[in-house]
Amino acid sequence: MTAKVTVDGPCRRTLNFSIDRSQLDDEVTSRLSEIAKKTEFKGFRKGKAPASLVARTHGDDVREEARRKIMGEAFAEAVKEHKLNPVGDPEMNLEQLKDESDAPFTFEFAIEIAPDIEIQLPEQFDVTVTLPNIDDSMIDTEVDRLRERFGKIEEAADGDVIGDEAILEGTVVYTIDDVELEPRTERPAFTKHDLVDGIRIEGSKEVFEGASVGVTVDLSVELPAHFDPVEHAGKTAKLTYTIDRYRVVVLPELDEKLLQQLGQESVEELRGNIRKGLENQRASAHDEQVNVSIEENLLGAHVFELPERLEARSIDRQIHQVAHRMIEEQGLSSEEGHARAEQQRERISDGTRRGLRLAFIYSEIAGAQDLSATVEEALGQVRALAEQQGQNPDESVQSAIQEGWFGDVQEQITNDKVRAWLRERAQVTEQAPQEADAG
Repeated sequence: MTAKVTVDGPCRRTLNFSIDRSQLDDEVTSRLSEIAKKTEFKGFRKGKAPASLVARTHGDDVREEARRKIMGEAFAEAVKEHKLNPVGDPEMNLEQLKDESDAPFTFEFAIEIAPDIEIQLPEQFDVTVTLPNIDDSMIDTEVDRLRERFGKIEEAADGDVIGDEAILEGTVVYTIDDVELEPRTERPAFTKHDLVDGIRIEGSKEVFEGASVGVTVDLSVELPAHFDPVEHAGKTAKLTYTIDRYRVVVLPELDEKLLQQLGQESVEELRGNIRKGLENQRASAHDEQVNVSIEENLLGAHVFELPERLEARSIDRQIHQVAHRMIEEQGLSSEEGHARAEQQRERISDGTRRGLRLAFIYSEIAGAQDLSATVEEALGQVRALAEQQGQNPDESVQSAIQEGWFGDVQEQITNDKVRAWLRERAQVTEQAPQEADAG
């Protein structure tokens, strides 16, 4: 068999095949012969039916199976011979599919391939991370958060002014493009978290402080993607909030009873465990900041085109996933969920392209440094996850293979190994948030 490869772009190739007629005919004859041996035909003993009868009853199906087998083998051989790295499924050009008597069997595939990337790595990555040091004040804050879980919500006393821990209910009025929407009653505001009517508004805590029930405050807000009506999402609006109700969280004392509820023997043990948890979070945040810095370096140093079909499919898949998540989490209709996801297409597209570029870069590094995950490593990961979730490991492995996410596990392990290898090449400087602000 012969295959001609045409370059149609950085990531696109066309493969033209011409297969000798005898190869297809031999495959068809062989398959029909096997059928004749195993199948009973009316009026004939098994294996004694005339070849013409077998061909008449099974010929079309057998010929289609033979063609598919030959096309698959030819494609695999061409990919190997020309050292191609296909991404996604090939597209068949039906106009070039010709199976005519005596003439060669011809067909054509269009494929996308991974971009050709020449990896350029510096001697070291210079990275600065901004992280707070773990101190007693941070532990105090975490202790208070635990106390909040067991706190009681009580009405504030008449005349009390609003402080950091206020839980408010009020009437909200949005003004958008000089048009005032209908008032919305019983809308919550949590001053500690800068949340007003489910929207995070930086600095709103300071606006509420010192106010009291009956007071109206004015805020400016950029409306989020989940805003209703959806046509206003992304716009800047004026928001007035009239405080109708003011409640506070009363925290319990950190006594023996609360310690027992928290599963701790003493205050010292509690604070020690909190410190360990914060240190683990800090280590994770450290690695994540290093990862992001290295990723930006890699993306800046390696500019290349993405396979167009892969890019388009990946973006559409991400938008569908965002829509599905909105439908489940916000109780939206399918139409509303997809409409709101579409409004985020630009942001989703940028993130998807970034992820694809990094995936190709990581793949190149993994191949060069022998960091690709093995099947055994992926199997071990699937089994470990199954055991953690109380599931049958063997059944989870079968599901991973049958449902097609086993390869995703391998890719994730590979990427983690590459990130760890890259972090080893980083010269990291740490600074506290105050130092970063001063700089």
